Amino acid sequence: MSRAIIAKTIRDTTPLFLLVLAMAVVFLMLFVAAMREFAGEITQLLLRFPILQKMIHALLGANLADDASLTSLVTIGFAHPLLFAMTWAFLIATCTRVIVAEVDRGTADLLLTLPVSRAAAFISVSVVCVASSIALSVAPWCGVWLSQQLYHLSEPLHLPRLWIPVTNLCPLYLAISGLTMFVSSTVSRRSTAVAIALAVLLASFLINFLAVFLPLAKQLSFLGLLYYYRPLESVRSGNWPLKEIGALCGVAVIFWLAGLWRFCRRDIPAV
Repeated sequence: MSRAIIAKTIRDTTPLFLLVLAMAVVFLMLFVAAMREFAGEITQLLLRFPILQKMIHALLGANLADDASLTSLVTIGFAHPLLFAMTWAFLIATCTRVIVAEVDRGTADLLLTLPVSRAAAFISVSVVCVASSIALSVAPWCGVWLSQQLYHLSEPLHLPRLWIPVTNLCPLYLAISGLTMFVSSTVSRRSTAVAIALAVLLASFLINFLAVFLPLAKQLSFLGLLYYYRPLESVRSGNWPLKEIGALCGVAVIFWLAGLWRFCRRDIPAV
């Protein structure tokens, strides 16, 4: 592990990280405010339009109409596409910044001539990605907590249970980071690495969404990362999704080890 590479990666990613972190917190605060105002209307819409129930079921992994409490409605924010878009973009940008961007710019040979091994460079970037994943997974809960302090809610939010999706969200981010670092260690263009990682995530999102509507997609849904992230079901039952967390952690470790092995043995193209 190299402190210099860690420090450089932190310097390069801090502005974007702080922006995404603040946006995640503010988004959940605004989301709670919206749920506070329109909780009754949303319940009526769910009862009148079953298609909305299926769409939310696709996002949360459970039927919201069975329990439309304020805590359940707020859980939608933990799986909102806008939250995913912000955090996924940051993770992909961070995981490709050194591993493949240095190769793409033609500066990897200079970096790797320093007294830093390839494994140390890979691990150093990984440390920043893990720390960022933890912080970004906690940010939605912080937004909900601030909302409860600032707003007058019709019913108190069950904050302890909302820690469950946080602990499930963090392994999801780690799996995305591991996948992106593996792809980055395989290709030589940053744009290609970003495109592949984004395509895998969009395919996972699409399969998870279509699983509610198409039997074939349901059979294949276990191949997507979002299959192992079902916040509403966990919040309702209060049971920790240990199998899903274990599966995501396993995916993260497998991709990370494969990426480390590949990066340490690959040929770096000359400028």
